[in-house]
Amino acid sequence: MILSQKKLSQNKVKRKLEKNVTDEDGKIMDKVLKMKKPKISGEHVEHVSETKQQEKSVSVKRKNDKRKTQGTIIKVVNKSAKKRKTLMLKVNEKMSRTPDEENDKAEDYLKEISKSHIQQCISAMFHLTEEQLNKSNLLTKEAQPIFLQVTCIRIPQVPYRQMRILLPYSIVTSDDEVALFVCDLEKGRKKDYEQTVEYYTNILTKHGCTRINEIIPINRVKTEFDQFELKRRLTASYDYFLVDSRIAGHMSHLLGKEFSAKRKLPTSVRMNSKDLKHEIDYALRKTSMQLHSYGDTHVVQVGHTLMKENQILENILAICKNLCKNYPGGWANIRSLRLKGMATLGLPLYMTLKDKNTVDPPVVNPKRPNAYRDVKGELSTFVRDTDVTVKPDGDVIVERITHEMKKKPRAN
Repeated sequence: MILSQKKLSQNKVKRKLEKNVTDEDGKIMDKVLKMKKPKISGEHVEHVSETKQQEKSVSVKRKNDKRKTQGTIIKVVNKSAKKRKTLMLKVNEKMSRTPDEENDKAEDYLKEISKSHIQQCISAMFHLTEEQLNKSNLLTKEAQPIFLQVTCIRIPQVPYRQMRILLPYSIVTSDDEVALFVCDLEKGRKKDYEQTVEYYTNILTKHGCTRINEIIPINRVKTEFDQFELKRRLTASYDYFLVDSRIAGHMSHLLGKEFSAKRKLPTSVRMNSKDLKHEIDYALRKTSMQLHSYGDTHVVQVGHTLMKENQILENILAICKNLCKNYPGGWANIRSLRLKGMATLGLPLYMTLKDKNTVDPPVVNPKRPNAYRDVKGELSTFVRDTDVTVKPDGDVIVERITHEMKKKPRAN
């Protein structure tokens, strides 16, 4: 509407000028009309052509700025996409990695450890233990344990559990006494357990197993070793413990914390296997590491002083290979490895000065049964309009139910 009014006013001016102006003046007016009119904006007066040029320049600048910003955004998106791709690739690699590839990756990590340095530390550990035995006037024939101390970069959030590691050479000597926990043939505390002992001794002699020194039925554990002091005597009387795999889940709470503190929790054995001797030898080749979230150090037994240096070296390499796969956070979360005796200083085998922020804190969720879930419902004996939820840990939460009263339409 404004543009049409302007055009009408311009036409009226032309008509008046055509009536009252001569030919020469008309030529001058034609030139004036052909010229572009000024645009008034506040105090400043600018020519329309100049303003259009400025607007064009501003629009070009804006377009260039947009292109620049778009380029930066595309770069950022590409970077984030690369990160996502790398993360997805890592996950897919873990999911689709074959055992041969995992062994190759573990070997790449083991290249960071020098075998010659480990042999020097083992020989130094033998020398230190001999000096301590000479000072204390103890028998040098007794085997002194040697441990591997693992220090992590970030403390893992894991439930308290035992990690079993298979060794190429067993750390059990010929003089060590081994006990075997077995299940009862007849249930009941008043039942006699001598028949079960005879039954399992016949099975062991049939398969030629000579490493077991004592057979302890579960009924005997419940009746004779029910007190704390008796459990301490049981741990001190034997060096290693094995357990039938059918009752392995029930033994940890029956034996108590003394077994876990002394690192003598029993290793499970399949008593129904055809080659029972191989099963027992296989179980005695295992060592255990206690995984916890109370500190940054974990200890595992590697060998003893009666073993050869090459055997201890191979045990250490086997443990390092297992740590790459099963330790919380993998090899990237290991700060140092030290070789340690019962009362000696730790000799460093491996150490890194990696930044703590480059490693994500490892989290391992505990394995829960299907029945481990919240139970929710109402109690008739409690206050009305309340929901009670009971969690698996034993926590009880009471919530008030708010019912919105709806107005019913009146019947006509």
